[in-house]
Amino acid sequence: MINLELLENNVMLENNDKPSILFVHGMWHGAWCWESYFLPYFEKLGYKAYALSLSNHGKSSKRKTFNLLRINDYVKDLKDTIESFDKTPIIVGHSMGGFIVQKYLENNDVPGAVLITSVPPFGIWGGTIAVLKIFPLAFLKANLTLNLKYIINSSKKYKYLLGSDNFKDTDIDKYVKKLDNESFLAYLDMLGLNLVNTKKLNSPLLIIGGGLDRVISEKAVRKTGKIYGITPIIFDDMGHNMMLESEYKKVAKKIIKWIENISK
Repeated sequence: MINLELLENNVMLENNDKPSILFVHGMWHGAWCWESYFLPYFEKLGYKAYALSLSNHGKSSKRKTFNLLRINDYVKDLKDTIESFDKTPIIVGHSMGGFIVQKYLENNDVPGAVLITSVPPFGIWGGTIAVLKIFPLAFLKANLTLNLKYIINSSKKYKYLLGSDNFKDTDIDKYVKKLDNESFLAYLDMLGLNLVNTKKLNSPLLIIGGGLDRVISEKAVRKTGKIYGITPIIFDDMGHNMMLESEYKKVAKKIIKWIENISK
């Protein structure tokens, strides 16, 4: 069993009747993307929260060579982590993390799951075409070398694809330095090799999207909601990486309100 990085806030579990929350990052990122804002914010409200770094990301150890990792390897990371808890947590997945959460829910139930600007169950073709149109040379280089980091390896690309005007340029420079590579095979799984069997999901879902998201469009988020019979919450003035935006509290508050409703 590999060693997975698991950050946590300082809320004590003893005599705490609130559900715990587990955050799962997206492509290229790690547990660090939840550390500055979401973990401390949920701490202030008394929620025990954790952030997982998937295999080969952040400070987690390597499961195998990066490009040999599959979505099912990441699902195993999530499964192993959840099984180490005394009680099953609420899961919050961002982007690829949201896709991983959906795959996990094919065979497992949780008290609730939140999909933030998540890769749709029908795949990431929309985001792929968007990258191809805006950064064609980076897209070509990434596909020729099987190195997906070329898609996102500059502050300009990061801000355009994942950010918004709510980001400080100095923060973006810092985030770009923290990025890992991403598995090309996992990417192909999200294109079509291992899509979500939505009929197998039974857990309560909250779906969140951004009106300024250039990777997972509002249209794709609404289509995901239609598949699951849920009306998504759309933040018109936010982009893809909501957990790192200055307006992150708007998203966190919606998540907490939803958790409170399903926990009654």
